[in-house]
Amino acid sequence: MTEILYYEYPTVTECSAEVVSCAEKGGRFAVVLTRSPIFPEGGGQLADGGTIFTDKKTARILDCQTEGGETVHYLDAPFEVGERVIVRLDLESRLDHAEQHTGEHILSGLASKLFSAKNVGFHMAEDYCTIDLDIPLEKEQLEALEVEANKAVRANLSIHTEITDGEDASKRELRKRAEKAVGEVRIVYIDHGKVDSCTCCGTHLHTTGMVGSIRITDAQHYKGGTRLFFACGNRASRLSMEEHAAMSELARRYSTSRENLASAVYKQMDELNAMKSELRQKSALLAAKTAEELMKAAETKGGARLVFGSFENLGANDLKLICEEVSKLAEAEKTAFAALVFSVSNDGTDYRMACSNGFKLSMKELCAAVNAALCGKGGGSPVFAQGRSERKLDEGTAESLKRYLYAAG
Repeated sequence: MTEILYYEYPTVTECSAEVVSCAEKGGRFAVVLTRSPIFPEGGGQLADGGTIFTDKKTARILDCQTEGGETVHYLDAPFEVGERVIVRLDLESRLDHAEQHTGEHILSGLASKLFSAKNVGFHMAEDYCTIDLDIPLEKEQLEALEVEANKAVRANLSIHTEITDGEDASKRELRKRAEKAVGEVRIVYIDHGKVDSCTCCGTHLHTTGMVGSIRITDAQHYKGGTRLFFACGNRASRLSMEEHAAMSELARRYSTSRENLASAVYKQMDELNAMKSELRQKSALLAAKTAEELMKAAETKGGARLVFGSFENLGANDLKLICEEVSKLAEAEKTAFAALVFSVSNDGTDYRMACSNGFKLSMKELCAAVNAALCGKGGGSPVFAQGRSERKLDEGTAESLKRYLYAAG
């Protein structure tokens, strides 16, 4: 069995070892060593990174897992059984994982003590971490949790580990315990249990101050409880720098300070909403006027008004409004109708079509004809259809489609 050295962190970052076995698995090489400082994935924590090398070659550690009681290193190159190698830990990734895992203990321990919330799930990824709590927490509670967590960080409290067995662990007052643990059981204490006490197999820092800072980056209701997204240490620092840079750039664009940015954004949103409302009103007036002109120019065949129109640079919604206004006018005149309208822009052609109930030509069929003529895509129902083509409608195609509509009348 591999002699594990990672619980001696941070003193052991490199060691010599002998290759016990090496087998190819899925394009990678599964290597078991006599000893290793590499932490395998477990307890919600990612595996350590690193390299294994000799004076002749180097292999990168792609993953590390516990399989059948052995620590299995998955490498991008093989080694010979019995070969002596050096195992070197990627200290930066270890520190990152330890910062996140220690921060998780602080948040989970304080959530339990402050709100009686139980941690029912923990996940660490390369770019985010989550904690699932069994009860919903409100905004004020989350803010209080983050404040208390960072107080614990600034206090630089002790973190220590005790090794015991399952029977003894079952008698201790712990926030969370591994009920099915057999053999040695590791218990992690923060401030001798005043902040947290939990059975855990992960790697941790020596004091809370080494975490640096803790940020709750997001929270959402999840399965009747709360899922917290958080960042600790260097991740939290990077996030703060990125957000500071983004806010500074936005403040510059709004010609204001970061402190007044929110007010400036809200003011612009109010102005945009007012402009959108005004634009909707003007679009409706334009559509009504356009519909009147189209109806005046429309031909009447078989008791139905046949409307055809082609415009430039109108939006797809404008075409829809025109069809609706034509429908209103036809209803007022108590006549059947069919309308086919286009808008041509540099990006291609939008088209809309509508008719009254009972018109002999289905708008779905008409849309299929337009699609074929313009190599476009679209569809709809017997009374309304729409589509778009990257091609521009030319005069010849427009005249052909107009005749197709009139023939149906």
